[in-house]
Amino acid sequence: MPCNYQELEIKPMQADCVLCEPSFLPRGEVSLEDPAIRVMTDLKTVAAITVSPSGSLDDAADRMLKMKVKLLFVTDASEQIIGLITYSDLQGERPILFQQQNGIQRSEITVSDVMTRTESLDAIEWSVAEKAKVGDIAMTLKKLNRQHALVVDKGAENTPYVRGIFSTTQLSKMLGIYIDTTEVAHTFAELERELGCL
Repeated sequence: MPCNYQELEIKPMQADCVLCEPSFLPRGEVSLEDPAIRVMTDLKTVAAITVSPSGSLDDAADRMLKMKVKLLFVTDASEQIIGLITYSDLQGERPILFQQQNGIQRSEITVSDVMTRTESLDAIEWSVAEKAKVGDIAMTLKKLNRQHALVVDKGAENTPYVRGIFSTTQLSKMLGIYIDTTEVAHTFAELERELGCL
């Protein structure tokens, strides 16, 4: 059987090569008045990153680092969302408290031990998000005192699904302002100054 494929020409990479910048939404080109969905990570176009509840904290941290995200959805064997875990959860006091309360080593703590369970999560309806402005999202994240907000929609047979994610990291990049995402309080102080709501 004849082969229908051929090897492609390979050339040495040039020394002055740089990384490609996305052509959509360059930094600093989103305003507080723009539609909120411009700063949303749309899970219809970007795959959500998941982790097993039985995975270790190091596994979760490695996955975040490799995938360049700060939030993982925790899913069970049937791909049902049972919670989420963030970079802040891994670096914060949750693992330390769990370790102290249970007298175990950090290596023994699993994702399910420190994740935020689904029943403790709040979300924004897609119908609300698509009418909102970037400034509305900033104020909502401040009110929730969180670095992420989920957006939910309804699918076939009215089944809810997570449609997108708003994050202070994405918001700050697209607004072109620096926000220290390791400190939630500092992050929202920066956003308040940008919003003019101090």
